[in-house]
Amino acid sequence: MNYYQQDMPLERYLKADQGQIHTIHGPGRLQFILAVRLSLLFVFITRAFVATAQVNQEPLDARIIHRPGAFEGSDHRRHLAYEVHLTNLNNSGPLMVKSISIFQDLFGAPMATFSKDELMTLLNAEEMPTRGTDLVLQPGKSVVAFLWLTLLPGAPVPQNLHHSIDFIDQDSKIHTFTGAVTQLDKQPTLSFGAPLRGNIWFVDEGPGNPKSHHWGSMLEQNKIVTIPQRFAIDFFGLNNAGHAVETSPDKLNQTPNTQWIGFGADVLAVRDAVVRDMRDGIPDHAPLSPLPEPTDITARGLYGNFIVLEVAPNVFVHYAHLQNGSIRVRIGQHVKKGDVLAHLGDSGNAGGPHLHFHVSDKPTFELSEGIPFVFSTINVLGKTNEGAMLDSTSTFHGQSSTKKNVLPLYNDVVRF
Repeated sequence: MNYYQQDMPLERYLKADQGQIHTIHGPGRLQFILAVRLSLLFVFITRAFVATAQVNQEPLDARIIHRPGAFEGSDHRRHLAYEVHLTNLNNSGPLMVKSISIFQDLFGAPMATFSKDELMTLLNAEEMPTRGTDLVLQPGKSVVAFLWLTLLPGAPVPQNLHHSIDFIDQDSKIHTFTGAVTQLDKQPTLSFGAPLRGNIWFVDEGPGNPKSHHWGSMLEQNKIVTIPQRFAIDFFGLNNAGHAVETSPDKLNQTPNTQWIGFGADVLAVRDAVVRDMRDGIPDHAPLSPLPEPTDITARGLYGNFIVLEVAPNVFVHYAHLQNGSIRVRIGQHVKKGDVLAHLGDSGNAGGPHLHFHVSDKPTFELSEGIPFVFSTINVLGKTNEGAMLDSTSTFHGQSSTKKNVLPLYNDVVRF
């Protein structure tokens, strides 16, 4: 899904305008925050956290708002994806963060340590600090570190996570914050059937990339911060050569939707479910055309034509940017796994024809948290990128590898 309005090639289109705070006048005055620049990430959370820092006297506060849950990726490794919110409580001067270590108990060796240059890779920033730059928090300011933790093969999933953060104050005194303890979410990760029929599919802006506009985009409403799209995927249809559209890159914005490989593909129910929300009747716009400013950061302000299925208690599947006039279901209808729900389109805030797909704990976009999921069977053909996908002269040589109950990761090319 894409919120931006600039008329530019898709690989830039999805990344433009980052680093701004968008305040949308709509229900609840929802504020859309992109966690991309340190100076703009000033977030105070006044409600109870899922897990809070231990009582400490340090001038640094670290908190985890949403409990992570373990899942298996297409690399056949188990992963945890979550965020640590760091705030400088020191009114006297800046704090320089030197390292973040993750423990599954307080006495063993760390599961992972991120230091200096590695810390920069945890930040969603369009203008990333140069190599060797320290992570500095000015007084009263906050930053969000997006942590992708890969477990060692055969290692058990930890019961809890503890964090140790080394930092230096304005007087060059070294401190260590110990805390930010969180339990892991024990809810089972649901396995889904195919969301699409035909073609091969590019997993654009997919799981594992904190700099994507999915995981890297936070919402704040009523002082509650959530990340609805934490594991979201934009599925772009590809031909066997790995192209989403057969035209030269300089003519992409002249192409009709029908020229894009995925446009019109069947969109399928991934599980037996009940339709909890939907909308049809929004026209498909031309690929890469300028988009109007969203009236509000909700499903109706962003998704275009959409369907939301309840597939289990507190588990909702969101399908967005569906083709105008193609939706076959109504609110309250029971659907079966594999039923055709609609066709892939280019409605709403989309840079080109694709299916936006994500799973969350609420039927709404706002105030929901993205949760992990897996597909029961996928064939992973390899990896590509947005530039190659839009370059008709590029080549792609896929080698199929069948995988069971995994989540495809960013830049994967898959077939269902």
